[in-house]
Amino acid sequence: MIVAGIWVCYGVPSFFLVIFFLFFLGKPEFKYSFYRVLQCDMTINILCYLNTWISRLYHIETTIPFMIWVHDNAYFVFRVYRFFVNYYHSAQSLSVIIMAAHRFWSSKSTSSNRFWSVYYGHVYLGLAVTSVILTIPNVFLGLYAVDYYDRETGVFVINRLTADKVILGNFTLMTKSLIFFAIIFVLSISTLYLLQKRFPYQTSSLQVKTMMKNLTTIAFMNSFLFFVVLLWPIIISIFVTLSGEFQYNAIMFLSDVLSLSLPYILMAFDKNVQTTMSKMMDSWGPRVQHSGSFTMQRRSNFL
Repeated sequence: MIVAGIWVCYGVPSFFLVIFFLFFLGKPEFKYSFYRVLQCDMTINILCYLNTWISRLYHIETTIPFMIWVHDNAYFVFRVYRFFVNYYHSAQSLSVIIMAAHRFWSSKSTSSNRFWSVYYGHVYLGLAVTSVILTIPNVFLGLYAVDYYDRETGVFVINRLTADKVILGNFTLMTKSLIFFAIIFVLSISTLYLLQKRFPYQTSSLQVKTMMKNLTTIAFMNSFLFFVVLLWPIIISIFVTLSGEFQYNAIMFLSDVLSLSLPYILMAFDKNVQTTMSKMMDSWGPRVQHSGSFTMQRRSNFL
């Protein structure tokens, strides 16, 4: 129950913050095509986060009876959850690659914004199809097993794979993760090089220098965060023997970091977001004061 309380304390506010930013980035101030890409990425993150709660519900004592009913009457829900675990691994990875590719192309060509503004939806449709294609081999090779309810022990347990399938599954996951990370890293480094070549520091305005600094920070943060989230559990498991419960909680936390962190990154490093939020909060100030004055006036009239 303590772990569930932690999930709720940081997860629920962050989840609603992601939803807020999904609509917030639709404001006229965010016309640049990169924000459309961010909105698509947030949509994927929202769906991924919601999918994890199918598993969390049968790890929380108070919701286990309900999940037993689901297990007995709608077991396909467990199969769908396991499929989408693999699906969103690829989808989130490819989305980070798309963001890196957008930055790379934007630093290389002035016409990139026109392309992304029109075809960002087509790009993410391709992402959805590609993620399915990357997930299907795991299904046919049986590289993951669906959890089930063990009535003898009275708990939900992991349906263990054979040793050969575990090795093959880890190898497949590691290979895909390394390929994804390598692509993101190369695109990020190339973007920084092109930006420095296009806008030399000694000739850049303060605005351009600020943009380069922010982009540098966000590029390396995305790559580093992706690396930690996707590879840390595997690397740790190679050198350290961890309990199943600890591994599960660690994976859930790292998944949440990848799914819920984007609004915080934007608030910390995106000047456009900071400026727009500041103006929005300033506009709320007079409304709050006016509402307070109106309420006091009504009370005075009543008295």
